[in-house]
Formats: sequence, C-alpha cells, structure tokens
Amino acid sequence: MRGALFSLALLASVAVVTTVGYWGKHGRPSSPREAAAPTAPPASNAVEGPYFSDRDRIAAPILTALEQTTRSLDIAMYSMTDRRIEAAIVAAARRGVRVRMVADAGQAYEQHSEIPYLRLAGIEVRLSGGYRGQHSIMHDKFAVFDDRLVETGSFNWTISGEDYNYENAIFLADPTVVARYEHEFNRIWSRAE
Repeated sequence: MRGALFSLALLASVAVVTTVGYWGKHGRPSSPREAAAPTAPPASNAVEGPYFSDRDRIAAPILTALEQTTRSLDIAMYSMTDRRIEAAIVAAARRGVRVRMVADAGQAYEQHSEIPYLRLAGIEVRLSGGYRGQHSIMHDKFAVFDDRLVETGSFNWTISGEDYNYENAIFLADPTVVARYEHEFNRIWSRAE
C-alpha cells in the first residue's frame, strides 16, 4: 500500500510540475515538458520512470521522495547545485531523518555547490576522491530512501542536469537492488573522509 501511495504521489508531482512553465529562453523549445509514463510492470511498484531531463522534470520526483522519507537518507552524489534539493535534504534532517552524504572531493567546493551549506546545516557529509588516487573521482549518483527506494541514473542533483543536459533517472524499489545500493553506500561512506 505504501509503495502504491508513493507511486501515485510521484506521478502526481511529475504531472503538476511538467504542466507549469515553458522552456522558452536559451534556444530551447517553447512547449511544456511531457510527463513520463511509468514503466513499471502491472501490479508492481518495483520501477518508476525512467525520467529524461529534456522532457521530464527529474527533480520533481526526487523532491517528492525526499519529502516522504521518514527514517534514513543515504546519498552518493558527484555534484549538487540545486537549492530546492538542498532545502529538502535539510528539511528531512530537521524532521528527524538520519541523513548521510558522500560527495566528490573535487566538486564539493565548486562555485555553485550546495555541499558547504549542507555541512553548515549539520548534515553529515564525507568527501571521496574515488578509489584510484589522484586521477580518480567519486562519480556515483544515487540515493537510498528509508532502505526501501533507490534513485539512480546519470542525473546529478544540479540545475544544469535539470535544465540543460541530457540526463536520466529511475526509481527502484526491489528489496534486493535496494540492499545492494545500501551496501555500496556504506562501503563508500566507510572509505570517505
């Protein structure tokens, strides 16, 4: 039941956001973005999406998932510049959600990064440079919500990812898949500083 409610809320948020506003400037089309139909098999909530940045508002279902998180949120994100997502993460922590984040060490203090603000707000953020030394990066882009849902894909939680780049995101609720992502997050977390 809870998964079905998430699916309905997720789809409703995408439908509302995609009908608001037009691209218009910067040479982009002046028509509204399309809402992506879910690709989950009938009677299953194992998959939501995929969502594509040139026609879907990828941040909308991420914001919905952040708002519905009640216990834990683990994020591995190469780059984050979206202030709406930063505010939703801080709001989750303020309502008692345990939030941990691993970010790329090289991107964490770039000009528009939200990582310094998350740290100032008391969010546990560790930095990683990847696993092969100086020329390595922490390039993951995934989040685990309440040990029951994963968001992953090429989409960094950035304004560029939302408004300019070809990006994708998908939500997975299969318990085996979620457990593997949580295990990977804990492994990266234990090696980050």
